[in-house]
Amino acid sequence: MSQKDFTYAGGISRNYAKKTILKITLGYIIFYALPSILTYWLIYYFESPSFTFDLFLWLTIYSVLLPYGIVLIFSIWYLYKYVKQYSFEVSENNIIIRHGVFTKKRVTIPYTRVQNINIANGIFDRLFKIYTVKVETAGASGTGGGGGGGYVRPEGLIPGLEDPYIIENKIKEMMTKYSQIPSGLEDKIFKPEELAFDNFISYILSKMREGEYLKTTIKEKRENANMTAVVLAEKVGVPIQTINYLEEGRYNPSLALALKISEVLKCKIEDLFKLSE
Repeated sequence: MSQKDFTYAGGISRNYAKKTILKITLGYIIFYALPSILTYWLIYYFESPSFTFDLFLWLTIYSVLLPYGIVLIFSIWYLYKYVKQYSFEVSENNIIIRHGVFTKKRVTIPYTRVQNINIANGIFDRLFKIYTVKVETAGASGTGGGGGGGYVRPEGLIPGLEDPYIIENKIKEMMTKYSQIPSGLEDKIFKPEELAFDNFISYILSKMREGEYLKTTIKEKRENANMTAVVLAEKVGVPIQTINYLEEGRYNPSLALALKISEVLKCKIEDLFKLSE
């Protein structure tokens, strides 16, 4: 990928694997190893004369230490593989996150959907001097647990960063770029200031009225391509409401937007839009 395609790219620290291994080890000791060993000891000490000390040792080795060794070896292999294959890019149009060991995943987040950026630094993170960046988006976060409630996992989750503020600043920089008004339009749209709101509303209403004279086959083309309206909106970088308005014939798109839609649906613009008679 050329320098023009993205502004920042990177991966995560190996300390993320070390932190996770420590958490797995502590969880194993607290919730399984100690209760098991204590149970064996109580049986040996109080209950059965046939429960010898040698039996106590063998049970400890085979049911506690050996499983932990297997879990530890697999965890080390998996986590270091995960860290190696984890990557992210802050590109000109989207935030792209790639991760996964057995199942490869790619998350693409348009800047138009980014609502907030949080940086977390928990107790275990502080031990290994790493941070987690959470990119929260509009209506697209998944739930970490089952049911209707519980922890909500951000759509963009980047763990194990040694310097999270670089990616935070890059994302905010691109968000600011996308929210800016194109050069040369400020005087035409927002000056004089007392007419700014009236001009803006007038422009929106005129664009929506133009849609009354427009017939569109976007919905048919999209469904033929087995694509949802949400996916189409993400690919062209607009809110889902814009796609809904276009499919209902309530909005006349700009030439740039029409071109993007035709490219995504792999058809000509004239196949998508026709004027009503």
